Amino acid sequence: MRKRVFFALPVTKGLYPKIYRLEKELSKKLKINWIPVENLHLTILFLGYLKEEDLFILDKTIDFLKNNYPECFKKISLKIKKIDYGPPYKKRMVWLYIEKNEKLEKIRNIIIRKISEYGINFKMENRDFLPHINLARLKFRKDNHFPIIEQRLNWSVIFNKIVLYESHLKKPFAQYEVLKMIDLD
Repeated sequence: MRKRVFFALPVTKGLYPKIYRLEKELSKKLKINWIPVENLHLTILFLGYLKEEDLFILDKTIDFLKNNYPECFKKISLKIKKIDYGPPYKKRMVWLYIEKNEKLEKIRNIIIRKISEYGINFKMENRDFLPHINLARLKFRKDNHFPIIEQRLNWSVIFNKIVLYESHLKKPFAQYEVLKMIDLD
């Protein structure tokens, strides 16, 4: 049986009040269903559908990374720079855009390199890594008219966990199951 998995940084509870206020404000302009805050995360790497045996190897890979790259497993401080539609030049979702970060890129690249070395065949996306937190999916509108929502934010946030999630696609929102969680020191 295959599982749909990805690595992510779950949003910490300290950020919830800011997100609630922002969603409340934007709900005056947009009629959408916001993703529940406890489901919010910053995806580091989407792996796609993996076989059970790959998940076992992936578990061992994570342990190897934690033991051999301790500098990558420290708390990650990031800046949320704005809210706007995403991906850029499309209006399919509402995103919190994260400022590019060298440490986040390094963690992502090490994970990619190591799981490739271990022979895990995963779906590598054909686009640049653009860190973001998805707050809502938009429904297609025939007129394609959406109000302007872009706001500069400059929020600081500290992520204290890396999680390997399994995603269960359900309505109205995907459900996430923690397969492995790593506390960041």
